[in-house]
Amino acid sequence: MSTNTSVFPSTSFFQSDVWLFSVYLIATYEIVFWLCNGFLIYIEMFDIPSIDQYRIQKHKKKLRFQPDMVHLMIKQTIRNQISLVFLGPIFYYIFNYIGHVDIQGPRPPWSTILFQIALFILSEDTLFFWSHYLLHTPWLYKNIHKKHHVYKQPTGVTAVLSDPIEGIINQFAVWSILVLLKETHIFTICLWVTIRVYQTVMAHSGYNFPYITTQYWLPDLMPGALAHDYHHQHGKWSYGSFFSIWDQLMGTHRLSTSKKQIN
Repeated sequence: MSTNTSVFPSTSFFQSDVWLFSVYLIATYEIVFWLCNGFLIYIEMFDIPSIDQYRIQKHKKKLRFQPDMVHLMIKQTIRNQISLVFLGPIFYYIFNYIGHVDIQGPRPPWSTILFQIALFILSEDTLFFWSHYLLHTPWLYKNIHKKHHVYKQPTGVTAVLSDPIEGIINQFAVWSILVLLKETHIFTICLWVTIRVYQTVMAHSGYNFPYITTQYWLPDLMPGALAHDYHHQHGKWSYGSFFSIWDQLMGTHRLSTSKKQIN
């Protein structure tokens, strides 16, 4: 009589690379997303003078969380969270179709990690700018991108307000360069997710925070919330993601006057 030493047949699945990749990817996203947004939700609900001084749109009444706003954000956030469960395995197979993602091997040298992160940032910034620029053409804005501009005073969770088509376009900008790399490590991917989620949430924060934002250190090159908050206020200009280079070349570079708060 044959014996089976495996009590739980599904154990191999939970040790598989696709499972580990999905867990690492989703866990990284969730931790960064909710740590940042938890802080932003807290300061939106309570008046803290030492923090409120950095609010960009101080000339307007504080938005607060209105019932319709809360309902929309909850709906879109839940949709965003559910999509992550399906995107994890999909991304794994896409990334491994052309290249290879190392899940359980040793971390690569920092020189390799930083080089690949630089490629991710430069690629995403270029693709995001041009896709975002096109989304502001009349037909695409009215039928797709307008959903992201529901609120002229953005806060962190409004970053997930988007049409599904725009979501696919944004994901292409974030990940397209990765499939062209021969070898990528899960550590590098998680670091990239951390950087991208943090940058996106802080750009939508509505605050010109000192020290913890790119605009504090490099306001002209990486204007962060100063540029993106201006973009939401006016519904145009400042289309970039990380850098202002494309905006400056295209004559669409605009910043909030709140830049003076951190100088």
